[in-house]
Amino acid sequence: MHDGFYLRMGVGVGLGGSLVSSDSKAIGDYSFGGGAGAFDLWVGGTPVPGLVMGGAFSVLGIGSSQRSVDGTRVPGDVAGSTGLLGYFVDVFPDPARGLHFGGALGLASGSAKIKDSDREFRGGGLGLQAWGGYDFWVSSQWSLGGMLRFLGSVTREESAGVEYEASLGAATLSFTALYH
Repeated sequence: MHDGFYLRMGVGVGLGGSLVSSDSKAIGDYSFGGGAGAFDLWVGGTPVPGLVMGGAFSVLGIGSSQRSVDGTRVPGDVAGSTGLLGYFVDVFPDPARGLHFGGALGLASGSAKIKDSDREFRGGGLGLQAWGGYDFWVSSQWSLGGMLRFLGSVTREESAGVEYEASLGAATLSFTALYH
C-alpha cells in the first residue's frame, strides 16, 4: 500500500534543448539540443493513501557538439544544466498498485557554457516538471520502475548591464527506486 514515508531516487536519459537570449542586439542568441541525463531525489509523506506531497531535488544536464547562433548552425561543444528544488505531488490512483503521475514546481538554477569560450550563463528562476510512471513491488516497502518525465526551467541573469534569459527543458525516461 502506498502510504507513510516516501523516498524516490531516480536516474534517467533523454533528449533536451536550451535557448539563451539577451536584450542586446550586439550579442547573438544561441540554442542547442542533444542528449540529456537526469537525477532525482524526492522525500515526502502520504497524508491520505495514494496522495504524496514533499520536497523534490532534480538535476538535468544537456550536451551538444553544435549550436545555432541567430539561426545559423555553428560547430563547437556546448553544455547546459538546470536544478530544481521545489514542492511535488505524486498521485497513485490505486494506492495498492504502481501507476502514478504528478508534478513539481520550485526554484531553479540554470547554466549554459560554450566550451573553449568565455561565454557562460548562470542564473536563477522557476522550474516545473510533470511525470507519469509505473512501479513494481519487489518487497513490502520497496518498488522499482520506470518514469517518463518532462522538466523545464526559465532562468535569468544580469551581467555587465545585459539581461540574459535561458530556457532549458528535456524529456527523460528514468529508472526509479521507491521506498513507500
